[in-house]
Amino acid sequence: MKNIVLFLIILTSALSACQDSFLELTDPTKIPTDKLFTSASNVTAAVNGVYSQLAPVYNNSYFVFGEMASDNAYEPVSANARYFFTIFGVEENNPNLQTMWTDSYRCISRANTVLEKAGQVAMDTTLKNRYLGEMKFIRALNYFNLVRIWGAVPLVTQNLSDDYQQAYEFGRTPVVEVYAQIEKDLTEAAQVLPISYPAADLGRATRTAAKGLLGKVYITQQKYQLAAETFGELIEGAPTAGNLAKVHGLVSTSFEDVFSTSNEMNKEILFAVRYISGGLSLGSGFASNFLPTYSGTDIIKAGLSGGPVVRQDLVNAFPEGDRRKAVSVGYYTKGNSASTSDYYTRKYIVNGAPFARNDGDNDWILLRYADVLLLYAEALNETGKSTEALRYVNMVRARAGLTALTGQNQSILRLTIENERRLELSYEGHRWFDLVRTGRLLTVMNAFYQKYKAIPSTAQNPNNGLFVNSGGSQVQVQPFQVLFPLPLAERQYNPKLTQNEGY
Repeated sequence: MKNIVLFLIILTSALSACQDSFLELTDPTKIPTDKLFTSASNVTAAVNGVYSQLAPVYNNSYFVFGEMASDNAYEPVSANARYFFTIFGVEENNPNLQTMWTDSYRCISRANTVLEKAGQVAMDTTLKNRYLGEMKFIRALNYFNLVRIWGAVPLVTQNLSDDYQQAYEFGRTPVVEVYAQIEKDLTEAAQVLPISYPAADLGRATRTAAKGLLGKVYITQQKYQLAAETFGELIEGAPTAGNLAKVHGLVSTSFEDVFSTSNEMNKEILFAVRYISGGLSLGSGFASNFLPTYSGTDIIKAGLSGGPVVRQDLVNAFPEGDRRKAVSVGYYTKGNSASTSDYYTRKYIVNGAPFARNDGDNDWILLRYADVLLLYAEALNETGKSTEALRYVNMVRARAGLTALTGQNQSILRLTIENERRLELSYEGHRWFDLVRTGRLLTVMNAFYQKYKAIPSTAQNPNNGLFVNSGGSQVQVQPFQVLFPLPLAERQYNPKLTQNEGY
């Protein structure tokens, strides 16, 4: 099933040689792009090289923004740069900012090169158009991350591999223009991408993935009617349902099977970034990195574990009988001390924990059917169709073993959907973006910090308050912190890049 990942080894280095990042100098010892794009097989290798660059984006930094800046996770080591996301103390020199920026623009740069150069290669037209659609999907995905993290960002849609100096000419593009390009790329991608692939190509962008991401782009901009129509194309029984509505569905057996490494790219998954274990440097680090630092080899055999762990508040949020809880969180204690007790997520150690650090087989699921159902419910609710919206919330709750909800008006249902998304999608990189999208970040996070400001940490409740305060003063999120600061180095390289307000 992971043949596509193995393909990424072939000639990926040749493509990365063309342009290693948005601002890096060219190297005359590497293969120039006009020599690389000479055959259909080389185009295939170049396309696979773009997919390979998604791996560091999600392995390195994405979860820091999506989870650690929220009430789901925290970094227990104050010396770690991730800790400052926990306490909303991120400054422009935080290395996680630079890593996310560089990895994302490197991926965009590779996609831009393929989009410009592949058109000149004599090859099957249908395959070429599909490849171009895949590149537009990946470019849109990266820009969607960037615009949500930083707001206005440089919008580069041309190949800069032959003249890197042009990179310094790009300032920050207004948010509305960045979103317009994202919408254009996804719309065009959906027109040429196939509905599905054979097993050897699982993991490539599909038409359903493009539609699902486009719906998320619409709802992020509060274009609720467009979002509802777009998500509806993927859902049986929806007014706009068509031939895409039978492709995906909830995994009916158990919530655990969504994440099992023996059930990857299952019917629920619209798009995932793929990783493969086996000592090829193509594995993921989620299983080991999301465990308590001091757990050693007690939970998984990889050892050297440690990173963001689950907040008690998330654990408490699961209602009695929720089947998702056993998969979403586990508890570990070494001895009987608050300093060696923590909750952690089990989503990335389901059936296949790695035996070496950063060598997990676990994919990063970017978009799945339950996410689509809940976003569809949100879009319906915001267009005044609360009764209809509740139906899709209850579909997700039913798999979790929870009773159906009834009689919720628009305002109550908003909070219900927010909570269901937290429980269903925890540690999948959605929580912080959800709170920003709905305008609830300040309300939720400041209430969280207020709630736990005076509660001590114990072995039984290990993170109730120990790390929600900074220097003895209560953390309060400020309005400007819905965006993060641009990386210091990028502004030093390019004076045209202004800093976000407040930093």
